[in-house]
Amino acid sequence: MRPFRFRLDKILDYRGYLLKRAQIDLYNAQSEYKRRQNELKSLAQTRVEVARECMDEGIKGIDVARYKIYQAFLQKLDDDLGKAHIRLKEGKKHLAVKAAQLKKASMKRKALETLKDRQYKKYQKTLENEEQKALDEIVLIGRERKI
Repeated sequence: MRPFRFRLDKILDYRGYLLKRAQIDLYNAQSEYKRRQNELKSLAQTRVEVARECMDEGIKGIDVARYKIYQAFLQKLDDDLGKAHIRLKEGKKHLAVKAAQLKKASMKRKALETLKDRQYKKYQKTLENEEQKALDEIVLIGRERKI
């Protein structure tokens, strides 16, 4: 009997490639999400420091021009924080999409692997049946010679 050959091996290999690609994409999305989180934390920390500095100078006495500069800078930081929150939400959505793609690719590959395993078991059973049939014929031929 010919050796076992799974006809969809090339597709299984391709699905494996897609799975690895999805894992890489998910890792990149996670890295980008963490980068955005760090950016948000950095902006929040900067805003706290600038606000504290403005309050300290306000207690000591600050002129109006310098106070307006602080307020403009704080407003810019608030805008940047808002944009950073939006980017973080987008990053979270992107991360969820990539995780879903990874799960889908994994399921597709697993389905083909299961099919391959089933076909191999069927092949093994057929091979065993043929071997048993050949052994039975040898036994029958041996009995016929004795008679």
